[in-house]
Amino acid sequence: MFDRRGFMLLAAVAVCAPAFAVQTVSTDEQEILYERFGPEEGHAIILLAADTQVFAAVTGPLAAQGFRVIVPYLRDSDDGTLGQDVLELMNALHIPEAVLAGVEQGARVAAKAATLKPTRCVGLVTLNTLPQPGFAEAVALMAKTGHWRT
Repeated sequence: MFDRRGFMLLAAVAVCAPAFAVQTVSTDEQEILYERFGPEEGHAIILLAADTQVFAAVTGPLAAQGFRVIVPYLRDSDDGTLGQDVLELMNALHIPEAVLAGVEQGARVAAKAATLKPTRCVGLVTLNTLPQPGFAEAVALMAKTGHWRT
């Protein structure tokens, strides 16, 4: 028998829920999950952390300033491999250069990606802790003052 109340409740939840922002891109080696915020044509900022939810308060303000914010889901691997994953993500998304910002493990990955290919990194912001107040502002300042070549 059809449960009209249950259907209406489920429909109301589905309509009111925010859009699921997780996207996938294919590289030569793997599929990478990521979230994207802001305009496609904005300067790219890639935020890196083992838990993407730590950037919940950061992505909105950066996107509102016109930046293209990418938050990849890091796989379980060493920092060198993950640094290469970041570069492959940039290739797959046609991002020639970006500000790399990371916290905890993401900070090490950002530094590794910048070390592997310095010309792809116009700015680097790293923290050995969770994002602190002012993190979004520091990343935005780095993006605004970075020496973009594109």
